[in-house]
Amino acid sequence: MNPSQNPSALRSKKALTETLLRLMKQYPYREITVKHILLESGISRKTFYRNFLSKDDILNSYIDTILYQYLEAIKEQDEYSLIQMLDIIFLFCESNRQLLFLLRNNNLLYLILLKLNQLLPIEHKKITRNIPEQNAGAASILSQYIVLFNIGGIWNIITGWIENDMQDGTADIKKTIIYYLQNIGTLDLRNV
Repeated sequence: MNPSQNPSALRSKKALTETLLRLMKQYPYREITVKHILLESGISRKTFYRNFLSKDDILNSYIDTILYQYLEAIKEQDEYSLIQMLDIIFLFCESNRQLLFLLRNNNLLYLILLKLNQLLPIEHKKITRNIPEQNAGAASILSQYIVLFNIGGIWNIITGWIENDMQDGTADIKKTIIYYLQNIGTLDLRNV
């Protein structure tokens, strides 16, 4: 994607993104073509390819935009407690409910997980760069795996919640996660 900040280019990008999202409400993603997007948006082919490479590029660009907003919300925190992070995650999901449902309906939710797996370890390093390590040996080597473990675990919970049309209360889900994490060493997983 061309990262132009030209007002005309930004308007075209916005129109193309809105058109793709609108079409995704009506048609399966795999059936939507660039031609279809152009006809619906009234944008010329030349303008389209000046801004995007494909319909996938439009979708990826939009996902990038909302994930960067999510990362900014994380960076604004004074502390990084589990409950604060869960609040941010669920607020992000509620704010982007329609997109998440569109991705779910088109078997594309995995796109967010792929991007989180790329972005969050980098952001984690930035955030923890100035924090003195208590266990300098193993902790510094293994922290990347802990971050990936957390991303996968939380994302699977979020995916299940989305699959259930986000009907379960977030307070109950957060309480369940915290209870599990606090009791992980003592729980008999056969009884869970």
